[in-house]
Amino acid sequence: MISVDQLVAIPSLGLRYLAGESGGTRLVTWAHACDLPDPWLWFESGDLVMTTGGGLPDNPAEQSEWMAHLIDSQVSALVIARGPGTPEVAPALLDVARERRFPVLSASFDLQFVTLARTVIESAVESERQRLATITRLYDVYWQSLHARGSFGDRISTLEGTTGWALEVRDHDAGGEVVVSGRLALHQRTVDQDSLPERVNIPIPGAGDVVLTARAGRNPVNDRPLLQHVGGLIALELEHHAAERDRLRASGQDLLLGLLDETVTLAAVWPELRHRGMPDATAIACWSPGESAVLHHESIHRQVCLQQYAPLLLPSGTMLMGLVPRDLELLATISAKLGPDCAVGVSTALTANSSVAEAARQAQLAVARAHEQGQTVNVYGDDRDDVSFLPRSIEDTRTLVRRVLGPLITHDKDNEGSLLDSVRVFLRNDGAWQKSADELNIHRQTLVYRLRRVEQLTGLKPTSTEGSAMLWLTLSGAERAKLSLDDLLE
Repeated sequence: MISVDQLVAIPSLGLRYLAGESGGTRLVTWAHACDLPDPWLWFESGDLVMTTGGGLPDNPAEQSEWMAHLIDSQVSALVIARGPGTPEVAPALLDVARERRFPVLSASFDLQFVTLARTVIESAVESERQRLATITRLYDVYWQSLHARGSFGDRISTLEGTTGWALEVRDHDAGGEVVVSGRLALHQRTVDQDSLPERVNIPIPGAGDVVLTARAGRNPVNDRPLLQHVGGLIALELEHHAAERDRLRASGQDLLLGLLDETVTLAAVWPELRHRGMPDATAIACWSPGESAVLHHESIHRQVCLQQYAPLLLPSGTMLMGLVPRDLELLATISAKLGPDCAVGVSTALTANSSVAEAARQAQLAVARAHEQGQTVNVYGDDRDDVSFLPRSIEDTRTLVRRVLGPLITHDKDNEGSLLDSVRVFLRNDGAWQKSADELNIHRQTLVYRLRRVEQLTGLKPTSTEGSAMLWLTLSGAERAKLSLDDLLE
């Protein structure tokens, strides 16, 4: 296609600017002559309007309104070759064109419009021929790049080489994060941003709020249809990528279930973790939303921050469990995307012989600790300066539960009793007899009897400092472990 500036530069046409020279880069797709009073009804975006002025109103105010209507129709420029008896071009018309950077050109009445139209049309036909050749080359090089099994970034760079544009894919749902960049776009980021050409954005079909952005490289970004073809190629790639991410998440959930119930060993899936982008340190992470919140985890595996990884993810009640890279910054980023109050607990680093079930319990303890301390990330065992006297590991908690509460749990199971609940309520109410009895919906003397029975079974008197402290310590440790007493007793 030819621009307005390029038409003006052809001496034989004798065109000159009356107004709107700043819009001279506009491309002209076709050319038509029209002397009707409402030419905007007959033209399409990108057309060059040629008139002898026969359709122009006489009144300057009406000419100004006529000009605004024509500009609104998205035509590229207006050429006026005034004929005898036609109205003078009013300054008001030119003021509107100048204000809106719309090219208005004057030409001699002797100019044959057919000559100007032929120049525009020949340029448009040649541009279309070149575009078709470029599109064919575009698909060829992209196909070759796919067969070369390069990265997504490599393929974007290949498209940059074909188009001469700097290309990036951005996800506006993720705050404009860059999904992938070509090499030219990466280079442009290192230079002064104020000196860069203007960015052209087009939405990528079927990809939510993901857009393809292009900046001028060796060529200006002035061919939107070609840019849409590039967007179509990227849409296919993103659709394939999303389907692959979904497949990996589904298979990863099955793997993590097997690791947690120990029907699959970590050593057996170690090679798979490398294929999922996790060749280095890994850990179990547990994300928890805190009180009365929900984790929005359904599409977390498609987020830009996880493009290099395919972690094993498993929803567990209100929490999300994952076998992930041991990258605390990454895990904190995922927390922010899962919910505003989400925290993450991280286990010790995994080895090929680690127990994933134990690591998961460590992560649960760590996320509980994160919420207690108002943290976003808590790593199990890192807060060594913590003076808390609660048990620090699942095994410590198990040992304490078996020793202190084991007889009560067994008694309640065998007799359908409520000794454990009675102790828990009594301690929660700071030893207030009547308040505890009312909460349990029993007589005060019944509570006295139950606590005597607790003393007989455990050797700990719930009303004494030592007994209440030991019972509270054990119950609190079990609660922090987020496991039932039955699970801890096994």
